[in-house]
Amino acid sequence: MAPGARWEVQGSSALARGAAPLLGLAMFRRPGASGTLQVLAVERGRRLAFQLVHDRIDAELELESASPRETRVTLAVEAPLTRLHRSFPRRALARLSPADVEAMTAGVVASGRSPRTASHARVILRRALGDALRDGLVHRNVAALARPPRVESRTIEPGRDYLTTAQLRELLKVAALHPIGPLVTVALTTGLRQGELLGLSWDDLDTEAGTITVRRALARAWGGGVELAEPKTRRSRRTIHLPAPALAALERQGDRQATVREAAGTAWQDRDRLIFTDAVGRPLYRVAVHRAFHELLDTAGLPSIPFHGLRHSTATALLTAGVPLRVVSDLLGHSGIAITSDYYAHVEPTLRREAADAMERTLGQASS
Repeated sequence: MAPGARWEVQGSSALARGAAPLLGLAMFRRPGASGTLQVLAVERGRRLAFQLVHDRIDAELELESASPRETRVTLAVEAPLTRLHRSFPRRALARLSPADVEAMTAGVVASGRSPRTASHARVILRRALGDALRDGLVHRNVAALARPPRVESRTIEPGRDYLTTAQLRELLKVAALHPIGPLVTVALTTGLRQGELLGLSWDDLDTEAGTITVRRALARAWGGGVELAEPKTRRSRRTIHLPAPALAALERQGDRQATVREAAGTAWQDRDRLIFTDAVGRPLYRVAVHRAFHELLDTAGLPSIPFHGLRHSTATALLTAGVPLRVVSDLLGHSGIAITSDYYAHVEPTLRREAADAMERTLGQASS
């Protein structure tokens, strides 16, 4: 790129908004450019080219296979490396060592960030250097050789991360009387991700079959705003059977939306037939959902959990009820059953106890 060439900032992806800033990276794309672009790092005015890996970090901090909508993007450091994270070394990319990467992750933790965040920063750098290695821009991937920071396993706890089955029943009762209720009801009965919920269209709903199909997800758009994009992974494209509470909630939402659409008149903006919209048909923003959801929790007298906690609540309730792990994994759209097993290991003691009880009943019947 010629000196002085203009780059416009792009900060929409989870990569740019997540761990990348810890490496001093910001997302850029040259105006009018298309296809695969180079990734540039700046050190005292010198640009060292390398290429970035596919963007892949989930709100759940799951690292999964790249989805169809993920593209090779352009990264640049718009300032000298002295403005990077203080723990990141000020030297040419090709001269980085595993010790430099370990010092960087240690610095991330020392700055007050969690070891898990530091680990994701290393993952992003490892993937970027992997592409640089493939393209012959570096002779080894020092991030892959570096020791990862020690990450303590985090146990999902009731009241902080999810609601119990009894609390879910109470939430359903209160949700029936709240404007955000249909969204919350569908969330806790299906386990859909928030982006998947907000990307649902009336065309995705089959009332006769009692199913809804995830085809798109609402995601942050390049340059700000939101857009409808492909789901997170191949397995995220799925058809889900809806229980009666969800179908009833969607019927209420349809009636409510018809009322607000008539009131909005020509101001109505929905062109995608989205199920969940604001008063003039625009997609719901996460901040608005967060605020309304916590108002609902307060009304119900329930613990304050994140909206994503409804997904954890669904999985926990189903596993506790004896639904097979594979079925729950498919419902959640996880890329593999191992992810489901790791995230919901807190249910295993209950399941082992139930397995022992079942064996006892079986042997008791056999001996009688």
